[in-house]
Amino acid sequence: MDEALGAVNSVAPDWLGEWGPFAVLMVILFGVWMFTRKIFAVQKDHGTDIRYREQGTKLAFRLSGLLLGITTFPMDSELRGQLLSLVGLLLSAAIALSSTSVMGNLMAGFMLRTVNSFRAGDYIEFRNELGRVSQRGLLHVEFQNETSELVTVPNLLLVQEPYNVVRSSGTVVSAEVSLGYDVDRRDIETALLKAIEGAELGDGFVQIRNLGDFSVNYRASGWLKEAGLLVSARSRLRGKMLDALHDAGIEIVSPSFMNQRPLPPEQKFIPERKKIMRAEEDKNGHAEEILFSKAEVASAVENLEGKIKKLKEKLKLEPEEGAEDIDRDAIKEELSALTEELEQARENAKEEAARDRHGKDDEAEETDQEK
Repeated sequence: MDEALGAVNSVAPDWLGEWGPFAVLMVILFGVWMFTRKIFAVQKDHGTDIRYREQGTKLAFRLSGLLLGITTFPMDSELRGQLLSLVGLLLSAAIALSSTSVMGNLMAGFMLRTVNSFRAGDYIEFRNELGRVSQRGLLHVEFQNETSELVTVPNLLLVQEPYNVVRSSGTVVSAEVSLGYDVDRRDIETALLKAIEGAELGDGFVQIRNLGDFSVNYRASGWLKEAGLLVSARSRLRGKMLDALHDAGIEIVSPSFMNQRPLPPEQKFIPERKKIMRAEEDKNGHAEEILFSKAEVASAVENLEGKIKKLKEKLKLEPEEGAEDIDRDAIKEELSALTEELEQARENAKEEAARDRHGKDDEAEETDQEK
């Protein structure tokens, strides 16, 4: 340590006196920090995801600055040793006390990042609650549920417990209904397949899930290409199932229908069809835009970053011998357009985060006023 202090003293101006090493160190740290920020800014402009590296670098920089500051601050050697021992003791205690929670979540975050089973914008079902991932942090994962509330789940829970991820390339949308034994299953399957087709789902199929004491459980399923419209597709499928079953004259009165009123046997429990004067308004995706606004913004940012990364890799590839060269000018134009879209998407993400902060501040003010 004395040799290091001597080296710093040789660089420091004489007029600074005993404050020379500390002043030189602060200048060096400031320069290194500005240089690091510049590198991170350039990487962000090029669409690189640097959240983990930036957070880790900030933590390491602060700890190093604290230790180096104590080392070069003008004080007695005995006092300096005591301060370094105190800092070491505090760090050891902090790591020991938080190892089961903070360090566990930190390691789980790196594990989830390595496995990379989901990303921002993906649907995830955890503990029977469906939502879209809006943010992945070092210690937690945040997703919006079907009521547009932000749910924070520690990384450690996601590592310890199973969760379902809906693939962005498409998923199977299903809905179940239980019907009586007095209806021919072939008629039911025909009606449900018609409902799947009306819900604009592909590769539809019907399964008999259970033969109960009072009813038969059917599941209608179809392939949804746009996974982002999952909530609307589920609702639309159930509506089409109701329409198809009622149009086929099939009553949905199971599993145990009981009515004490005397009714004629020919009466069927089907709502009267109202005359529709105009076509129904297409609201596909409207629910998702409201419920998963933050997740939609985060998904757009990650998708654009992925496209930009692929285009840059494509520009770096050298054409094979005899193969036609790629249109680099067109790729650069597309890259420029995507970069502008990425900037706009990041601005939208900042606005969404600002709205969240303002909402929390307003709630805190209301709480203070009530008190």
